[in-house]
Amino acid sequence: MTAPDPIPHPPLQQEAHFEHPLDRALRRRGLIAVLTSILAAGLTFGTSIPLISLLLERQGVATWLIGLNSAVPIVATLLMGGLLPVLLRRFRALSLLLGGIVLIVVSFLLMARFRDLEAWFLLRFLVGLGMAVHWIVSETWLNALAPKASRGLLAGLYATLLSIGFASGPLLLTVVDIEGFAPFGFICVTISLAAIPLILVGKAAPVIEAHSEHGRWSALLIAPTLFAATLVSGVMDSSVLSLLAIYGLRIGMLQDTAVLMLSVAIAGTVCLQVPIGWLADRADKRAMLLACGAVGGAGALALPFLAGQSWLLWPVLFVWGGVFVGLYTVGLAMLGDRFRGGTLAQANALFVMVYCLGNLAGPPVAGAAMDWIGPHGLPGIMTAVCLTFLLLGLVRTPFMRGRR
Repeated sequence: MTAPDPIPHPPLQQEAHFEHPLDRALRRRGLIAVLTSILAAGLTFGTSIPLISLLLERQGVATWLIGLNSAVPIVATLLMGGLLPVLLRRFRALSLLLGGIVLIVVSFLLMARFRDLEAWFLLRFLVGLGMAVHWIVSETWLNALAPKASRGLLAGLYATLLSIGFASGPLLLTVVDIEGFAPFGFICVTISLAAIPLILVGKAAPVIEAHSEHGRWSALLIAPTLFAATLVSGVMDSSVLSLLAIYGLRIGMLQDTAVLMLSVAIAGTVCLQVPIGWLADRADKRAMLLACGAVGGAGALALPFLAGQSWLLWPVLFVWGGVFVGLYTVGLAMLGDRFRGGTLAQANALFVMVYCLGNLAGPPVAGAAMDWIGPHGLPGIMTAVCLTFLLLGLVRTPFMRGRR
């Protein structure tokens, strides 16, 4: 048996450092700032997405147009993912984050003023650009400052705070009158809160570069399993959020029970990311990534057999919902391990772009499968996606490469 060829790595540059005697204190301060900011940002986006859909529904807009409008921010994210490494060569990361927040605030203020669908397509695209800047730069910021020994834990905390924000947003709509200016004013306040810890961060802001000797797409060849994981995560996330409750209804569940399925899966997402990240710091992250994919596939495969066994359905949904989202959490931590310096910013932008492609593809493909073979087409597609990922991951392991 010959030794496997080493998987090529990009040149590793030094981790973010500060010309200041309190390096650890500054690092901690920078991490607290970005984590606090992402909680406020998650709350903003978790509120705005259902709000806009509800307002368009009240205006009598066709459902397919509402869905198309909802996809506009994802398209904007794909565009910004390609542009952001270029912008990072010209502007500081902190300036870009604050500029993105200003763009979001202005866009929502204009949405409150102009209520026609055509204007909302343009303004929602601008919101998506600002969202993408915050998303990509904050993740790069996190990985640039996170110590290797606790990178998984911090990625889990990041994912948890983002999930709490997204989960809380719809609840807040129940206490805010969605007519008039009030909901838009609320959104502008919450996203402005995301700017406060960034404004106060001072010298703790890392310098994020986007210069690399490698091409923009080379990261896909350097770490294909890592990017396959974020693609699968995007497919699973969007398919579950869009179609799990519909799946419950089509297999004969009551509406409240079908909605509860989704709520339990989301609860798992919120509760399990920190433990998953903590475990990833103490185990082989690649093995953790494959384990998350295996649980994602096994959970989907089990869904048709658990529908009538509520005593088993709810704990399985909780664990399944948390663990398949762990594909993104562990993948984000691995991203910081594999890429450094200017290469990290480009790889993180690509990581988010691939996730968004999965987000776009998931609901149409899973929905078509449900129409073609019945409701169990949803778990069937998710099982197939996870199995494909596992096969790729196993082929790419050093052990299997050495056997070829």
